[in-house]
Amino acid sequence: MKENFDVIEKIVPLFDSPARFGEIGEYLAHNSNLPGPRSNLTLAFKFSDCFEHGPISDCLLDLLVGWVHISSEKAPVNSPREYLPFCGILALGAHYYYADEKTRNTIMEQFKISMNDKRWRTREGAAMGFQKIAEKDFDLIRQQFLHWLPGSSNLEKRAFAAALAHPPILKNNDTARFSLSVCENILDKILTYGSEIRRSEDFAVLSKGLAYSISVFTAALPEDGFAVMKKYARIKDPALNKIIKANLSKTRLTKKYPQMIEEVTALLRESS
Repeated sequence: MKENFDVIEKIVPLFDSPARFGEIGEYLAHNSNLPGPRSNLTLAFKFSDCFEHGPISDCLLDLLVGWVHISSEKAPVNSPREYLPFCGILALGAHYYYADEKTRNTIMEQFKISMNDKRWRTREGAAMGFQKIAEKDFDLIRQQFLHWLPGSSNLEKRAFAAALAHPPILKNNDTARFSLSVCENILDKILTYGSEIRRSEDFAVLSKGLAYSISVFTAALPEDGFAVMKKYARIKDPALNKIIKANLSKTRLTKKYPQMIEEVTALLRESS
């Protein structure tokens, strides 16, 4: 779509005109591809690229923060305006590396909101926004996730796993090991959950995120990843067993590691 490539020409000139900020939102919503099965990711990423510099004006920062705060009542799932919270958090993630400390704190407050949003697309925007930060400086993500992890909600845990399951950052072995350690922390926490939490929608969202992310980490660091899966395959827990089994079915592992998959599968059979 040509409009994907006109974003700088059409939108950036409006950044210095707060009175015309409404036109930015209208342009994005109009070209969002919503309602529909897939939003316009190309446009969203090109828009976020416009913020990979520093500083930005307070008015522009307020615009992005305001989009993050658009409620699900005002912008329900699959409506064109749902695209704005997604674009807002993605753009804030793109800008984070270049921001001063005060602005970084503001941005992280918005990530908290987006990670816990009712709308799956907004939550996905948070994970992608984290990935933009991680690509620039992974230590920023490492420090933030370690700070948040102990008291995190299940939706936040899902965001951590989804954000880390990003092959470009997993080329670094230390990053892959850290990602596996985060998953171990989450899986250990699941073991403490009672039936009420396990029946919740938030837990279902977390489980779906873990059902693929561990395989991404294992593909990056096979020996360590399969060791983690064996560890939890030995534990008789239906939720954990289901998560491990789902990861074993991913093509990224089945094509290369049939023997290791059989070993983990055998442990799952023993624990069932």
